[in-house]
Amino acid sequence: MKKLFERRPAVLWTGAFLFAFLLAVGIPNELGRPFSLPVTLGICAALVIPLLLVLFFLFHLQPGSVDLVQKPLPSGKWLVLGLVACYVPAFLILCPGTFAYDVPFQLKQFFVGPYSDHHPILHTLFMGALIGLGKGIGQVNAGAILYTLVQILLLSGCFVRCVQSIGEQCGTRTALFSYLFFALYPLHMLMAGTATKDTLFSGTFALALCLIYQKMRFGVRNRENGRMILAIVLSILLRNNALYAFLPWSVLGLILLREEKRKTALAVFMSTLLATGIGAGLKGGFNAESGSVVEKLSVPIQQMARVRLMRPEALSEEQKAEIDALMPGEAWQKYDATISDPVKFETDGEAIRADLPGFFRLYLSVLVKCPDLYMDAFLDLTHAFLYPYQTYRVSGRYLQTEISDEYYDGWWTGEKIHDMSLFPRVRQAISWRFGAKGAMQWPIGYLFNMGVLVWLCLFLALRRMYLDEKGSAYVTVLPLLLLGTYLLGPCMTGRYVYPFVCILPVLAGGLKAQAPADGE
Repeated sequence: MKKLFERRPAVLWTGAFLFAFLLAVGIPNELGRPFSLPVTLGICAALVIPLLLVLFFLFHLQPGSVDLVQKPLPSGKWLVLGLVACYVPAFLILCPGTFAYDVPFQLKQFFVGPYSDHHPILHTLFMGALIGLGKGIGQVNAGAILYTLVQILLLSGCFVRCVQSIGEQCGTRTALFSYLFFALYPLHMLMAGTATKDTLFSGTFALALCLIYQKMRFGVRNRENGRMILAIVLSILLRNNALYAFLPWSVLGLILLREEKRKTALAVFMSTLLATGIGAGLKGGFNAESGSVVEKLSVPIQQMARVRLMRPEALSEEQKAEIDALMPGEAWQKYDATISDPVKFETDGEAIRADLPGFFRLYLSVLVKCPDLYMDAFLDLTHAFLYPYQTYRVSGRYLQTEISDEYYDGWWTGEKIHDMSLFPRVRQAISWRFGAKGAMQWPIGYLFNMGVLVWLCLFLALRRMYLDEKGSAYVTVLPLLLLGTYLLGPCMTGRYVYPFVCILPVLAGGLKAQAPADGE
């Protein structure tokens, strides 16, 4: 009882400080004002107590009774077909699908080589093989359609198993609400036909999280253990972000958890080792090159470029020379506050790799002189995730819905993947209104606003920490760790928020009917 009593106030205070901080840095950034520590502290101090009361009220707000008597859901195959039926209209609009983002680079690796682990090798092989089938018979669009349809089936299967698990944990009614969210929320329809690793990663991560919750709370059958391990392994193989979330979570779990719940942490830890081994085998088997180290240093590169561009007088001649050597051709002049790619792509990754300690010494020495610009660089880069923006300021589209062909660079022979939309005007409207405008229109656009979605995910995670027993509450740390990895990424864009959309029913579906009594 004492531990429960201590945990719940700690969650309340943590949530109040977290949202107060997000408001304190988000409001000035939205208004275009630089970071100010006194202003931030003042806003935080003014908001903590009101937010504490609001969270206390919302955490105790009764969601209604949860029917824990399990009623049979429709057969899994019918549930999958129902989701497919919901996603097919978007597929017909976007036919043969969205083949943008990294697709041309991954196809070049598959058909020409060499492979690189900058893109997940498993996804490159999967997509390349299916598209290659169509290209082999002279109908590349047939291969593209095959890939999209297979992806829709796989994503639907992940969602249906999440729904079934939620039903086993919380009852049929909660499961059906979750199913309706997976079926009708438009972002699922658009992402199901988008050929990017983020789609399948989001489905497998949501399934892994759901099965970990179920194992923590009730234990699972042997076959569910296998599904949980498979979901963890696939999510790691599809995005390194998952490894950086699962590994520290499992290590801390082995230290903090007790008895049966520690076994879950051990299973997750072993799954990370298995995924790492498979990934190493794929890299070695296909002679894949290592991705550039700059991909992991998006934020530090942004911060130093901002200082070099905006406050050169604060730097010594030696510091300026070191930055210029790392960013040859004065690449720091290409600084874009909302995406690191223009500067990052011109940064000398080999020089950084050769002297990582030297890079971080330079980074810290500049930090000491310009901490405010470092903070501004971070907030501008991550603003769309941290605050419900009114203006989408990110360079590039919220969500691409087209087919990129400008990156083929002469290596591709034969017909390229091309638009076969049955409703081209609708596709154009989606691309302009949804993809380009950044989901910022009030009120409908806020259903897709990245800041709103991240805040909702944070709220549900905190509420579940507050209501669930200790072991299950610890599971909620996983999506928070995942979020941290995205905040260190090169850009905040619509596809990056998708895993946090997919786990919303998982976080909400496991809530109890009411807050536990102190003696529970």
